[in-house]
Amino acid sequence: MVLASSIIGVIYHISNNFADYLKVELKKREIPIEGKHVGLFMVLFANNNLEFKDIAYLWRKSKSTLCDVLCKYSEQGLIEKESCTLDRRHLYVRLTEEGIKYAKDFDEIASEFLEKITSGLSQDQKDELKTILLEMKNNLKKPVK
Repeated sequence: MVLASSIIGVIYHISNNFADYLKVELKKREIPIEGKHVGLFMVLFANNNLEFKDIAYLWRKSKSTLCDVLCKYSEQGLIEKESCTLDRRHLYVRLTEEGIKYAKDFDEIASEFLEKITSGLSQDQKDELKTILLEMKNNLKKPVK
């Protein structure tokens, strides 16, 4: 039986290697977005035009952190913010065309990294791995007992 700590260690190792790979690719491609903010662009790319509170939930960041990050990328012209005309308490956020371009770059970078780390697997193994990882992600949504 494999020790749980070794499985978590593998996930940690892959995550750290991806962070390093992403940092190199961001610099190489001259993308003006910090690696720690890539998740925001991926959330918006998958669900463009989201309400502020939903982004905070999906990206798992505090509202104050999100506010600072949105201001930064809004000033750079990568994100647009718009208040609801009926209720100004609701703020909607979407990527600009340039922001969408970078989000597509992130998806390409992730695909390249995934191909690199799964290059020795058959397509069936890759499909099975994807299924397992998605199930693991879904299990995270269930309450911890």
